[in-house]
Order: sequence, then structure tokens, then C-alpha cells
Amino acid sequence: MIETYTALAGLLGGALMGILGLYIGNRQAKKYRGLDERFVLIRTKARASSWIVTLISTYLLFLLVILKVEISIGAVLGISLLTQMASWTFFVFYYERRH
Repeated sequence: MIETYTALAGLLGGALMGILGLYIGNRQAKKYRGLDERFVLIRTKARASSWIVTLISTYLLFLLVILKVEISIGAVLGISLLTQMASWTFFVFYYERRH
């Protein structure tokens, strides 16, 4: 029972910290005039590229299911979420260096 409460607190706490980080980051960016067309273009391209990586990851996870590899639903969702967030972060830095 304690594991359930800890997992729920971690899930909600992580979401709250993420939203708070976005809010504070956008507020700071507005203060220093960082929310311009370049910012929007980079974030849009990074989001589109990260979905391609997530799609490839999903296909690989389906391949594991076809090959009868035992993997839990929680692990699949965790891998998908981690792949999405990590690739989005990577592509934001990549496109910022490139543009």
C-alpha cells in the first residue's frame, strides 16, 4: 500500500514540477525576449522529430512482443515516455546549435 502512495506521489510530483518548470522558464524567457519566431520554430521541429523517434521505438517494442519477450505494460509506457522526452530534449539542443 505504501508503494502505491509513493508511486502516486512521484507521478503527481513529477507532473507538477514539469508544469512549474515550464511556467518559470517561459516567464524568464519573456523577460529576456526569448520567445521569438526562432524559439517557436526550434520547438516545433524538435517535437516533430521526437515523434519520429518515438514511432521507431514503438515499432521496436511491438517487435519484442512478436518475439514473445516478457515485458510489462508499465515498462512499455516508461520506455515510450522516456524515449519521447529524451529525444525531444536532444532535438531542441540539436536545432539550437544548428540554427
